Amino acid sequence: MAIDTGFPGYRAQFVSHLEDALFIHSVIQENGCGPGLHYHKSDQLYFLLNGAMNIQLGQHVHTIGPRTLVFIPAGLAHRNWNDGPGAENHFEMIIPTPTPGAPIALMIDSVEDVPAEHRATQEGYVRRVDAEQLNEALPGFRLQSLADPGSGSLHAVVNYAEVDAGSAGPGMHIHPFDQYYLVIDGELTVEVALQKHVVRPDTLVVLPAGVPHRQYNAGSQTERHIVVLAPAPQLGQPWDQGVDLCFNGETHNGPNDLAAKAPLP
Repeated sequence: MAIDTGFPGYRAQFVSHLEDALFIHSVIQENGCGPGLHYHKSDQLYFLLNGAMNIQLGQHVHTIGPRTLVFIPAGLAHRNWNDGPGAENHFEMIIPTPTPGAPIALMIDSVEDVPAEHRATQEGYVRRVDAEQLNEALPGFRLQSLADPGSGSLHAVVNYAEVDAGSAGPGMHIHPFDQYYLVIDGELTVEVALQKHVVRPDTLVVLPAGVPHRQYNAGSQTERHIVVLAPAPQLGQPWDQGVDLCFNGETHNGPNDLAAKAPLP
Protein backbone atom coordinates (compact mmCIF):
# COMPACT_ATOMS: atom_id res chain seq x y z
CA MET A 1 0.00 0.00 0.00
CA ALA A 2 1.31 3.46 -0.94
CA ILE A 3 1.97 5.92 1.88
CA ASP A 4 2.23 9.70 1.98
CA THR A 5 5.91 10.47 2.52
CA GLY A 6 5.33 14.00 3.83
CA PHE A 7 7.02 15.57 0.81
CA PRO A 8 4.83 17.53 -1.64
CA GLY A 9 2.91 15.22 -3.98
CA TYR A 10 5.14 12.24 -3.21
CA ARG A 11 3.70 8.82 -2.33
CA ALA A 12 5.70 5.59 -2.04
CA GLN A 13 5.14 1.86 -1.62
CA PHE A 14 7.80 -0.49 -0.20
CA VAL A 15 7.48 -3.61 -2.35
CA SER A 16 10.49 -5.76 -1.37
CA HIS A 17 12.93 -5.74 1.52
CA LEU A 18 15.61 -8.41 1.32
CA GLU A 19 19.12 -8.09 2.73
CA ASP A 20 20.69 -7.27 -0.63
CA ALA A 21 18.16 -4.77 -1.97
CA LEU A 22 15.27 -2.50 -0.96
CA PHE A 23 12.67 -1.79 -3.68
CA ILE A 24 10.29 1.17 -3.58
CA HIS A 25 7.64 2.23 -6.09
CA SER A 26 7.25 6.02 -6.10
CA VAL A 27 4.78 8.46 -7.66
CA ILE A 28 5.43 12.20 -7.64
CA GLN A 29 2.69 14.52 -8.82
CA GLU A 30 3.32 17.57 -11.01
CA ASN A 31 5.14 20.27 -8.99
CA GLY A 32 5.92 17.68 -6.30
CA CYS A 33 9.32 16.56 -5.07
CA GLY A 34 11.27 14.05 -3.07
CA PRO A 35 13.52 14.95 -0.13
CA GLY A 36 15.80 17.96 -0.41
CA LEU A 37 19.51 17.53 -1.03
CA HIS A 38 20.69 14.32 0.65
CA TYR A 39 22.92 11.28 0.28
CA HIS A 40 22.82 7.57 1.14
CA LYS A 41 25.35 5.12 2.50
CA SER A 42 24.19 2.60 -0.13
CA ASP A 43 23.90 2.93 -3.89
CA GLN A 44 20.51 4.07 -5.18
CA LEU A 45 19.03 3.53 -8.64
CA TYR A 46 15.86 4.94 -10.23
CA PHE A 47 14.09 3.56 -13.27
CA LEU A 48 11.56 6.04 -14.66
CA LEU A 49 8.46 4.27 -15.98
CA ASN A 50 6.50 7.30 -17.20
CA GLY A 51 6.37 11.07 -16.90
CA ALA A 52 9.42 13.32 -16.53
CA MET A 53 11.92 13.72 -13.70
CA ASN A 54 14.43 16.40 -12.82
CA ILE A 55 17.37 14.91 -10.95
CA GLN A 56 20.35 16.69 -9.44
CA LEU A 57 23.48 14.54 -9.19
CA GLY A 58 26.17 16.50 -7.39
CA GLN A 59 26.43 19.83 -9.21
CA HIS A 60 24.67 18.61 -12.37
CA VAL A 61 20.93 18.64 -13.15
CA HIS A 62 19.38 16.24 -15.66
CA THR A 63 15.86 16.11 -17.09
CA ILE A 64 14.94 12.58 -18.02
CA GLY A 65 12.03 10.78 -19.67
CA PRO A 66 10.56 7.28 -19.50
CA ARG A 67 12.69 4.15 -19.61
CA THR A 68 15.74 5.87 -18.17
CA LEU A 69 17.94 4.53 -15.39
CA VAL A 70 19.61 6.86 -12.88
CA PHE A 71 22.62 5.50 -10.97
CA ILE A 72 23.39 7.33 -7.71
CA PRO A 73 26.46 5.90 -5.95
CA ALA A 74 26.69 5.94 -2.17
CA GLY A 75 27.83 9.35 -0.93
CA LEU A 76 26.67 11.38 -3.96
CA ALA A 77 24.48 14.36 -3.03
CA HIS A 78 21.23 14.39 -5.01
CA ARG A 79 17.58 15.37 -5.11
CA ASN A 80 14.68 14.93 -7.54
CA TRP A 81 11.50 16.80 -8.42
CA ASN A 82 8.75 16.90 -11.03
CA ASP A 83 7.97 20.03 -13.07
CA GLY A 84 5.40 18.08 -15.12
CA PRO A 85 3.38 17.89 -17.18
CA GLY A 86 1.48 15.30 -15.14
CA ALA A 87 2.66 12.79 -12.57
CA GLU A 88 5.84 10.77 -12.84
CA ASN A 89 6.13 7.14 -11.82
CA HIS A 90 9.45 5.49 -10.98
CA PHE A 91 11.00 2.49 -9.29
CA GLU A 92 13.72 2.98 -6.67
CA MET A 93 16.35 0.47 -5.61
CA ILE A 94 18.63 0.93 -2.61
CA ILE A 95 21.45 -1.62 -2.78
CA PRO A 96 22.53 -3.06 -0.40
CA THR A 97 19.62 -2.58 2.02
CA PRO A 98 20.45 -0.09 4.81
CA THR A 99 21.05 -1.50 8.28
CA PRO A 100 17.77 -1.85 10.22
CA GLY A 101 17.13 1.26 12.29
CA ALA A 102 19.62 3.38 10.34
CA PRO A 103 18.33 6.42 8.40
CA ILE A 104 17.88 5.80 4.70
CA ALA A 105 18.55 9.43 3.66
CA LEU A 106 21.02 11.82 5.29
CA MET A 107 20.00 15.43 4.70
CA ILE A 108 22.54 18.15 3.84
CA ASP A 109 22.47 21.81 2.82
CA SER A 110 25.02 21.69 0.01
CA VAL A 111 26.96 19.19 -2.08
CA GLU A 112 30.11 19.98 -0.09
CA ASP A 113 28.45 18.95 3.17
CA VAL A 114 28.84 15.20 2.51
CA PRO A 115 31.47 14.07 5.06
CA ALA A 116 34.78 13.21 3.45
CA GLU A 117 34.63 9.60 4.66
CA HIS A 118 31.22 9.11 3.01
CA ARG A 119 31.78 10.90 -0.32
CA ALA A 120 31.14 8.97 -3.50
CA THR A 121 34.04 7.14 -5.10
CA GLN A 122 32.00 6.30 -8.23
CA GLU A 123 30.39 8.58 -10.82
CA GLY A 124 26.63 8.98 -11.04
CA TYR A 125 24.94 8.86 -14.45
CA VAL A 126 21.69 8.57 -16.40
CA ARG A 127 21.27 5.93 -19.13
CA ARG A 128 18.25 5.54 -21.38
CA VAL A 129 17.03 2.31 -22.97
CA ASP A 130 18.32 2.33 -26.55
CA ALA A 131 17.22 -0.20 -29.19
CA GLU A 132 20.63 0.04 -30.85
CA GLN A 133 22.32 -1.15 -27.63
CA LEU A 134 20.30 -4.37 -27.38
CA ASN A 135 22.21 -7.63 -27.73
CA GLU A 136 20.50 -10.94 -28.54
CA ALA A 137 21.46 -13.29 -25.72
CA LEU A 138 19.13 -16.06 -26.97
CA PRO A 139 16.82 -16.21 -30.01
CA GLY A 140 14.13 -13.59 -29.47
CA PHE A 141 15.61 -12.59 -26.08
CA ARG A 142 17.51 -9.28 -26.05
CA LEU A 143 19.36 -7.43 -23.29
CA GLN A 144 20.85 -4.00 -22.69
CA SER A 145 23.15 -3.39 -19.72
CA LEU A 146 22.08 -0.34 -17.72
CA ALA A 147 24.30 -0.77 -14.65
CA ASP A 148 27.07 -3.16 -13.64
CA PRO A 149 30.47 -3.06 -11.91
CA GLY A 150 32.07 -1.80 -15.11
CA SER A 151 29.89 1.32 -15.02
CA GLY A 152 30.41 1.86 -11.28
CA SER A 153 27.50 -0.15 -9.87
CA LEU A 154 29.56 -2.43 -7.65
CA HIS A 155 26.69 -4.08 -5.77
CA ALA A 156 24.13 -4.82 -8.49
CA VAL A 157 23.61 -5.52 -12.17
CA VAL A 158 20.60 -3.96 -13.89
CA ASN A 159 19.61 -5.07 -17.40
CA TYR A 160 16.73 -4.11 -19.66
CA ALA A 161 15.22 -7.14 -21.42
CA GLU A 162 12.87 -7.80 -24.33
CA VAL A 163 11.32 -11.20 -24.99
CA ASP A 164 9.51 -11.77 -28.30
CA ALA A 165 6.23 -13.71 -28.35
CA GLY A 166 7.06 -17.41 -28.18
CA SER A 167 10.64 -16.79 -26.97
CA ALA A 168 12.27 -17.48 -23.62
CA GLY A 169 15.21 -16.91 -21.34
CA PRO A 170 17.40 -19.79 -20.11
CA GLY A 171 15.78 -23.10 -19.07
CA MET A 172 15.12 -23.93 -15.41
CA HIS A 173 18.06 -22.65 -13.39
CA ILE A 174 19.24 -21.16 -10.10
CA HIS A 175 21.50 -18.24 -9.15
CA PRO A 176 23.91 -17.65 -6.27
CA PHE A 177 22.43 -14.11 -5.99
CA ASP A 178 18.93 -12.64 -5.64
CA GLN A 179 17.13 -11.76 -8.87
CA TYR A 180 14.21 -9.44 -9.54
CA TYR A 181 12.04 -8.83 -12.61
CA LEU A 182 9.99 -5.66 -13.05
CA VAL A 183 7.56 -6.16 -15.94
CA ILE A 184 7.01 -3.02 -18.04
CA ASP A 185 5.03 -4.19 -21.10
CA GLY A 186 3.31 -7.41 -22.12
CA GLU A 187 3.09 -10.57 -20.05
CA LEU A 188 5.95 -12.66 -18.69
CA THR A 189 5.29 -16.23 -17.60
CA VAL A 190 7.57 -17.15 -14.70
CA GLU A 191 7.83 -20.72 -13.46
CA VAL A 192 9.10 -20.84 -9.88
CA ALA A 193 9.96 -24.45 -9.07
CA LEU A 194 6.72 -26.24 -10.09
CA GLN A 195 4.43 -23.19 -9.90
CA LYS A 196 3.51 -21.01 -12.88
CA HIS A 197 2.76 -17.27 -12.66
CA VAL A 198 1.65 -14.91 -15.44
CA VAL A 199 3.15 -11.53 -14.59
CA ARG A 200 1.67 -8.32 -15.99
CA PRO A 201 3.02 -4.73 -16.13
CA ASP A 202 3.98 -2.85 -12.97
CA THR A 203 4.58 -6.11 -11.10
CA LEU A 204 7.79 -7.10 -9.31
CA VAL A 205 8.97 -10.72 -9.22
CA VAL A 206 11.33 -11.57 -6.33
CA LEU A 207 13.55 -14.65 -6.75
CA PRO A 208 15.87 -15.21 -3.77
CA ALA A 209 19.19 -16.98 -4.37
CA GLY A 210 18.81 -20.71 -4.94
CA VAL A 211 15.16 -20.66 -6.07
CA PRO A 212 14.70 -22.67 -9.32
CA HIS A 213 12.96 -20.66 -12.03
CA ARG A 214 12.62 -19.91 -15.72
CA GLN A 215 10.75 -17.25 -17.70
CA TYR A 216 9.19 -17.06 -21.16
CA ASN A 217 6.69 -15.09 -23.21
CA ALA A 218 3.54 -17.10 -23.95
CA GLY A 219 1.67 -13.96 -25.04
CA SER A 220 1.09 -12.43 -28.46
CA GLN A 221 3.28 -9.32 -28.14
CA THR A 222 6.83 -8.49 -27.14
CA GLU A 223 7.34 -8.44 -23.37
CA ARG A 224 9.70 -5.95 -21.72
CA HIS A 225 11.14 -6.01 -18.22
CA ILE A 226 13.97 -4.88 -16.00
CA VAL A 227 16.28 -7.50 -14.46
CA VAL A 228 18.15 -6.75 -11.22
CA LEU A 229 20.85 -9.03 -9.80
CA ALA A 230 22.03 -8.34 -6.25
CA PRO A 231 24.71 -8.68 -5.13
CA ALA A 232 26.50 -8.30 -8.45
CA PRO A 233 27.69 -11.67 -9.86
CA GLN A 234 31.32 -12.42 -9.22
CA LEU A 235 33.63 -11.90 -12.18
CA GLY A 236 34.38 -15.16 -13.96
CA GLN A 237 31.63 -17.11 -12.19
CA PRO A 238 28.58 -18.50 -14.07
CA TRP A 239 25.34 -16.54 -13.63
CA ASP A 240 22.97 -19.45 -14.27
CA GLN A 241 23.21 -23.08 -13.14
CA GLY A 242 20.71 -25.37 -14.88
CA VAL A 243 18.57 -27.72 -12.80
CA ASP A 244 15.92 -30.39 -13.49
CA LEU A 245 12.69 -30.52 -11.49
CA CYS A 246 9.96 -33.17 -11.52
CA PHE A 247 7.43 -34.83 -9.24
CA ASN A 248 8.73 -38.12 -7.75
CA GLY A 249 5.34 -39.51 -6.68
CA GLU A 250 5.99 -39.24 -2.93
CA THR A 251 3.36 -37.26 -0.99
CA HIS A 252 2.78 -36.31 2.66
CA ASN A 253 -0.32 -34.91 4.33
CA GLY A 254 0.89 -33.41 7.56
CA PRO A 255 2.54 -34.76 10.75
CA ASN A 256 -0.01 -37.56 11.34
CA ASP A 257 0.65 -38.92 7.85
CA LEU A 258 4.41 -38.80 8.41
CA ALA A 259 4.04 -40.61 11.74
CA ALA A 260 1.93 -43.34 10.13
CA LYS A 261 4.56 -43.91 7.45
CA ALA A 262 7.46 -44.03 9.92
CA PRO A 263 8.97 -47.49 10.43
CA LEU A 264 8.14 -49.20 13.71
CA PRO A 265 10.95 -49.26 16.32
